[in-house]
Amino acid sequence: MKDTSITAEPGERFTLTVDQNASTREYWYLVDPEPDSSVLVSRGQDYASDSGDEPVAGAGGRLTFTFEAKGKGTTQFTLLHCTFTTCQGNTSTLPPETTGPSATPTTGATTPSQAPERITYTVTVN
Repeated sequence: MKDTSITAEPGERFTLTVDQNASTREYWYLVDPEPDSSVLVSRGQDYASDSGDEPVAGAGGRLTFTFEAKGKGTTQFTLLHCTFTTCQGNTSTLPPETTGPSATPTTGATTPSQAPERITYTVTVN
């Protein structure tokens, strides 16, 4: 498991970058609970395609979340990783309504789907 502890100074900005492929309905979301806004503020996200400016069917890319440390303290935030087998009803900007396992796919698959991956980061601002 990767290290999910982040240390920052007040006023410092940092980013987290994850691989994402919309063509396979693979998305990442910043989900509740939101970080303590007196400690950490989200400054948005930016997507960069692996294929550059030319859209290529099936090409993945990277999604970068930007955060700014505000004041001293410790807070947490969670990234939710959805794939076509773990979430339903989501879009590139809208998280799924439920984060439990999605219903059994209607493609004839008999294996139940797993719940989406959640990664919780702990941020300490000194």
